[in-house]
Amino acid sequence: MIGFLINLKLRNILDSYSEYRQIQRVVDFKNLYDPRFCVVELDVDRKTKTFTAGTELRVRVHLYNGYNQSLTQGGDLLNIWLRNTDGSSSVAGYVDDHMNGTYTGHVMAFWAGNICVKVSVTNTKEGIGLYTNYVNVHGSYKFINATFSEKKKSEMTQCAPTTSDWLNKTYGGFCNLTHENYNISLFCGKPKSVSCRNWVKYGWDDSLYYDEYTRKILRYKDVILKQINVTIVPSSKGDLVYPLPDTPCNSLPRVLTWQSTVPSGFLYRGVYHNLICRPTIDRNRDNYRTCLKDRPVISIGDSTTRQWFFRLSKSLQIKYSEGFTNNNAWQKFAHAYNTTLGLDLEWQPHELPFHGSPGSDRKNVKSVAYRLDIIPGNSTAIVIIHWYAHIARCCDHIALREHVRHAKAAIMRLLMRSPDVQVFIKGPHLITYPKDHKPYAYIGMFVEQILIEEFNDLLHRIIYLDQWDMSVATENVNIHPDPQLDDTSLNNLINFACKLY
Repeated sequence: MIGFLINLKLRNILDSYSEYRQIQRVVDFKNLYDPRFCVVELDVDRKTKTFTAGTELRVRVHLYNGYNQSLTQGGDLLNIWLRNTDGSSSVAGYVDDHMNGTYTGHVMAFWAGNICVKVSVTNTKEGIGLYTNYVNVHGSYKFINATFSEKKKSEMTQCAPTTSDWLNKTYGGFCNLTHENYNISLFCGKPKSVSCRNWVKYGWDDSLYYDEYTRKILRYKDVILKQINVTIVPSSKGDLVYPLPDTPCNSLPRVLTWQSTVPSGFLYRGVYHNLICRPTIDRNRDNYRTCLKDRPVISIGDSTTRQWFFRLSKSLQIKYSEGFTNNNAWQKFAHAYNTTLGLDLEWQPHELPFHGSPGSDRKNVKSVAYRLDIIPGNSTAIVIIHWYAHIARCCDHIALREHVRHAKAAIMRLLMRSPDVQVFIKGPHLITYPKDHKPYAYIGMFVEQILIEEFNDLLHRIIYLDQWDMSVATENVNIHPDPQLDDTSLNNLINFACKLY
């Protein structure tokens, strides 16, 4: 292995939670950083003034506000990555926050050629502060609706994962539906004419209760500070220089998947190079079929895991058999199988809050624990669990922790009766969609922190699928990532899960 800097990913964003919560209002927008005045400089060796393949690039960042005054506090979240002109080669780095308005970005230049180093402020501390306080006051960022029906009467109210004075005052009371939500907290406004016992449907609610000034601050995110064009020259070892992992992915201790490096991998000319383990299984239909023969794949999560379900079914060339009759009501169990080939895939949504289509039958949504508890003993299933996009719409880290703890108890029961089951946790990915105002970098970081804290004593039994670095490097925009990111993640899963030779 060649020597170069790899940073172990730090998962401690919640250490700053109390500081973010202190930002309850922003008086002057010009006190936020302003890219017109910020200083971003590549740290160049004065002797050589060149960069060779396989070396680290460092970028110094100094943030200034709209008055051209230096910021004196940290807390803004920055990204750094580099890519070639057509985007077929890209890699993410990491940024040190010196907590005084200055930052240092680190990114590896693995290949020779003309590249562009990019630095962005993905979330401002002010945006994170307003977001966390809004969730604290309202009990949720966006609500779901519950429909209560009794005889000919029907009433709809808003629901949140935690109680709040706002919800209580809005409806004059609330219904505690925690028991009906598999003992995971859910509180809905109390209907005036129908009993809380008559809850029948749910659906999303896009209502938001902040003013245009707050909206302006929340949408001030994912701004490119600078793009620096650099020529990387070949080193004595060639045009492509990176550390080749020795350990096959299927033999890697599972705890090491949680101790992720930055970067965990990179793209070079459209091919993904894994940096934490050595892949042994190519993206090949026959390989995938061999791997998954007589091993059910059970996915629980949101529409991004459903997207994995679709892509894996397509790769295996097996047809969907259930759950796809109405694309407008997709939030229900889905199944694809081929008994001749011994292939069986399924998907289901995780528990509420789940922001499904209005008027969805609440009985279609079951908890992660419910699904895990019906997996029989001596199973060899592959289980994929994911919380992120729907958590981002509603929940703070406290609410997420409850979801994870509930599932963890079921995972422990499952591994006791079926020790050959492989459990995967699908991590979050960066979302930069401009019309979505949530601070996804902050949310993704607290999701990762909660996962590693709650599964701390099971890290040797559970495999973590880290998607963050690649979503930064490929400049992902949407909640549903580009197919290339999905295919890379699924191939990583297959390599962790299977030994073919």
